[in-house]
Amino acid sequence: MQRPMDMSPYRPYRRMGQSCLTRPIREKVVRWVKPEPRHHLNGRFVGRALSRQDVEAAAEIWRQAYPELYGSTHDFMLFPEEYETRMALMETWEADSLAKPCCMLVAEETAGGRLAAATLMTKMDQNLQIEYTFAGTHPAFRRQGLMGLLGGMMAWMCKASGAEYLTTFLETWHTITQAETLKLERGGRGGWKVAGIFPGNFTRWAGDQQEYRACEVYMYRFINDGEKYATKPEEWQLHPELLRLWEELEAFNARLAAREQQDK
Repeated sequence: MQRPMDMSPYRPYRRMGQSCLTRPIREKVVRWVKPEPRHHLNGRFVGRALSRQDVEAAAEIWRQAYPELYGSTHDFMLFPEEYETRMALMETWEADSLAKPCCMLVAEETAGGRLAAATLMTKMDQNLQIEYTFAGTHPAFRRQGLMGLLGGMMAWMCKASGAEYLTTFLETWHTITQAETLKLERGGRGGWKVAGIFPGNFTRWAGDQQEYRACEVYMYRFINDGEKYATKPEEWQLHPELLRLWEELEAFNARLAAREQQDK
């Protein structure tokens, strides 16, 4: 809850917000809007929200698809006992849609009820932000288009959530995810832009009981008019070398978009 404070005795270090819209500070909420189940491959799979009965199988998906999470800040994904306090569940969706920071979607094989893939989103209410945190497919179900199924559901949920800023990070040992995300950015279908490359950002499991610090590629995008409230480059105070970096990054993102147009 937004706590009121008399800010009249204080002043910002620099007056900003001149190149964009501003708005009153208020209570900000990102809500997990419950998705309708979606069928895929003529009903072979169904995408849906996580239920309480799924948590053991969901944790096993992440152990199979993303064991690198072990020992990291994200290794709660591998332990089903952690899910109840973190994840929005179908059985308690009304309360969880506001209270729980994470939302997991799963793809289920309809014939046997086996979970085949999952994704995780994390919300930051005060920043009106959703992070596309993880996506993973059980090795037995790869190349079935399940990330397209769950990704479409995630995009719909984000649009309906009240969020206005999306972020994601891509592992530098998984080029498939990098390629698929860059495809979304090209042509404006996804609106994702590369923000930067962060060496050593997260610890990751290296096998046995060993770990290393992994490098991540960060991306961002605006939705729901969020860009209207974002300061523009002409207002930023950047060191000349950092300004050059920003211009190169914008040129890179523009080349990605133009390349898709040329390929059509």
